[in-house]
Amino acid sequence: VMEVYPQVELSSIEGTEVERPVVSVTDADVDEMIETLRKQNAEWKEDDKAAEDGDQVTIDFQGFLGDEPFEGGSAEGHALVIGSNSFIPGFEEQLIGAKAGEEKTLTVTFPEDYQAEHLAGKEATFKVKVHKVSTQALPEVDQSFFERFGIEDGDEAKFRAEIKKNMTREASQAVDNRVKQQVLDALKKANEITVPSALVQQETDGMKRQAAQQFGLGEDFDVSQLPNELFEEQARGRVQVGLLLAEVIKTHELDADDAAIKAKVEELAEQYQDPSEVVDYYMGNDELKTQVKSAILEEKAVDKLLEQATVKDVEMTYQQALAAAQQQAEQGEGEESEA
Repeated sequence: VMEVYPQVELSSIEGTEVERPVVSVTDADVDEMIETLRKQNAEWKEDDKAAEDGDQVTIDFQGFLGDEPFEGGSAEGHALVIGSNSFIPGFEEQLIGAKAGEEKTLTVTFPEDYQAEHLAGKEATFKVKVHKVSTQALPEVDQSFFERFGIEDGDEAKFRAEIKKNMTREASQAVDNRVKQQVLDALKKANEITVPSALVQQETDGMKRQAAQQFGLGEDFDVSQLPNELFEEQARGRVQVGLLLAEVIKTHELDADDAAIKAKVEELAEQYQDPSEVVDYYMGNDELKTQVKSAILEEKAVDKLLEQATVKDVEMTYQQALAAAQQQAEQGEGEESEA
């Protein structure tokens, strides 16, 4: 007994309405991005003032349930930015007004859906020692700042043009991803197929390796320790999409030659400091060329499917487009997990 690939008879996605964002990057968007870059390149300078929202406090803390300290609830010399929302709700706000050398006792309630079940919904106290308060010193938007981002002559107009170019590319990618996700969701709903368990397991194993790499578990980590249940349903959805797209590619006899692959690589290489080096590296590596070819064929398949749908253009700002694409991707993953 052996598994075989399913016979796929594609059903049309005709009648599906696809929302396509229409985005233009404005000068205000560029200004906002420059402020973001300043914050990313900011330095922290120690100050003797009371901590405010946005300041960084360096603290020791220990958490208690009642009179008993709980595991994982303590640290020393931890740098925390007030307002970053990286701690339990209510923790950071209670540090506003604190000064270096002060000790405080904070009372917080863990969220009901907190990942550590023994803490979920529980009230806890934290004993906190404040070692120092630091304020954020943003770099000046000047020639040296521009030079940090590869504008060697420090020209502001060139810097803004480069920022806008990168943002426009990012917005275009967000639009493409949002449209693509809607098309693939419609394709899956119109074509419920049984997928081979061997392919699902293969995809699951690949996702385990990616997760291990993402969390820095090391090359020697045994990924079999990770339970299949965490990845299996999403893997099943990926396999389903892969089989359906393969059928679209086959039906429409889609292909991509070396010229098309090189053009795509050149497009991808624009964001690197030495694009020609990236192009040579990709074009000299058969495995990477195959990956790029697969991406091109997927794009062509999505374009073919899009011809069957009704496309509705929707005006969006740069930030709205990025947020919409992210939300669409998360919804897609969530639906696969619930399947």
